[in-house]
Amino acid sequence: MNLIMQSITGPFSYIGQGIMIALLAFSLLGGIMGVMNVSRKDSVAFPVLQWTFVGINLIFMAGFVLICWLHYQIYQTLPLEFPEAIVPLVNQQLELINAQAQYAFPLLDPAHPPRYVIPLWVENEKYYFWFTCYSFMAFFAFLHTASHRLKGALVVLLTLQISILYWFANPFSQPLPKFFSEIGAWYAAGDDPRQMFGEFMRLYPRMIFYYNTHYMWLHPPMLFLSYSAITVTFITSVFMLVKRDVEIETLGYDSAKFGYFMLTLGMLLGYPWALQAWGPNWWWDPKICSSIMMWAIYSTYLHTRLYANKKLMWYFTSILGIVCFVAMIFTFISSFYFPGEHTFQ
Repeated sequence: MNLIMQSITGPFSYIGQGIMIALLAFSLLGGIMGVMNVSRKDSVAFPVLQWTFVGINLIFMAGFVLICWLHYQIYQTLPLEFPEAIVPLVNQQLELINAQAQYAFPLLDPAHPPRYVIPLWVENEKYYFWFTCYSFMAFFAFLHTASHRLKGALVVLLTLQISILYWFANPFSQPLPKFFSEIGAWYAAGDDPRQMFGEFMRLYPRMIFYYNTHYMWLHPPMLFLSYSAITVTFITSVFMLVKRDVEIETLGYDSAKFGYFMLTLGMLLGYPWALQAWGPNWWWDPKICSSIMMWAIYSTYLHTRLYANKKLMWYFTSILGIVCFVAMIFTFISSFYFPGEHTFQ
């Protein structure tokens, strides 16, 4: 087992660390030029800044491809495979559970053992996906604004995100530590049927209702896309407080519309998943309550924008755009500090 894991995670970490160093180097270069553009009246080294931004996006894509490779290797090499003689006994137990449960477990087929189809945004990989989404959205905004200061600010915030990724949430330094810790006990059981059965009954529900559920491929990425769009809206809202610029306001509004759509759809798709995974008693989960609060603030922002031409409404809308970002940060970190179904263990 250890040899299998090392053959997967070793090359992944080695190549991934190189990607992260390149990402940090490009982002620091971009961040320096971004600060210069924000602080000066005229644009500074704009072509270099633009190509640095292109380079960051290409490096992000390379890292994402590497994460896809890791997950494919997990699917191929780490099935939950029982000795064929034990499978009838396991299926008998699953049938007993299914008879009392609302959502049934698939029975085992010895020819096709259950395999992990892990989404690309679990554990620290979620930060990588989130910041990759922001990088591409920020680049889109970068290309569609004439303000060199806004261009610089978009890159500066990206530099901050990449620094957090490199120092605190690097998905390549220790790949999927919780997942590999979970399945380590399964492979450590060897050929002992009792231990295998016990570990299987511990791992199988999490495989079916967390890792392999199709909701996992829809609900989290939609929310991370919305978080990225909210971040772009936040930057434009700060600029709107300083100066009335219709082009920047329109850019922020377009980003907000996309983010609101993703947020709403992502939250709605979380509802049937929550019923399946947790049952009916989860409405007071802190993450869900704070998400609804964020959605309400976001709705207010979009509605006030319709009256942006009225006196002082421009600034009120800008403040709401900033409050949306604060609410998003609170919603995300609530999973770390408040106990509930979304709490990160």
